[in-house]
Amino acid sequence: MAEKTNQMMEGLKERDFCRASFDQYVSPEVSRKILDDTIAPTGDLIDVTVLFCDLRDYTGFAEKHSPREVVEMMNQYFTAMERVVRQNGGVVLQFVGDEIEAVFGAPEPDPDHAEHALAAALAMRTALAQFNDKRRKQGEDDVRHGIGIHSGNVLAGNVGSEQRKTYSMLGDTVNLASRLQTLNKKLGTNILISGETRRRITQRDIPMRSMGNHAVRGKSESVEVYAVE
Repeated sequence: MAEKTNQMMEGLKERDFCRASFDQYVSPEVSRKILDDTIAPTGDLIDVTVLFCDLRDYTGFAEKHSPREVVEMMNQYFTAMERVVRQNGGVVLQFVGDEIEAVFGAPEPDPDHAEHALAAALAMRTALAQFNDKRRKQGEDDVRHGIGIHSGNVLAGNVGSEQRKTYSMLGDTVNLASRLQTLNKKLGTNILISGETRRRITQRDIPMRSMGNHAVRGKSESVEVYAVE
């Protein structure tokens, strides 16, 4: 009985270690669905808000620093941004280069996902200012980023090959959020939200400025956008 108990304890320790390690590569909310096998094979059509955040002048920074310094800075930056995304109910789906893709309203439903995404964007702006304060004290230059937000339906599910899959969001909502992030460069803004997201936000005390309608790649019609000031 003692031997069996020890084996059981070792098995539990190994399981917890594997799960903790897994959570470092996949968001805990996603890892739970994967381990519990509750992700529909064909995906789920759900209403969410998608947020993309991209660093500016990353190439220039990388050219002036060693690879080790670049990785250290990026890890510190991603840690600060991921923390505030989670604090506002979002899930970081992936880091791609210097870009963050986050979703609000999945994998767990959230009726206020648009407002939570906007709150996260504002918190990311504050976190970036604090991050830059520390960099200035170390004699480093400030870093900047742009954020794009859009709300709508996505197909959420496991995407990939038979050997390797990732939990992803697919659809026009994801593409448009990414395009809005890029549009910041043209408009000289740092947080842009779509008109669709704007209509879902009940907090009218947040200053926003209409930037009109703009053509974006992949859309046949122009898109109404707002800058968050």
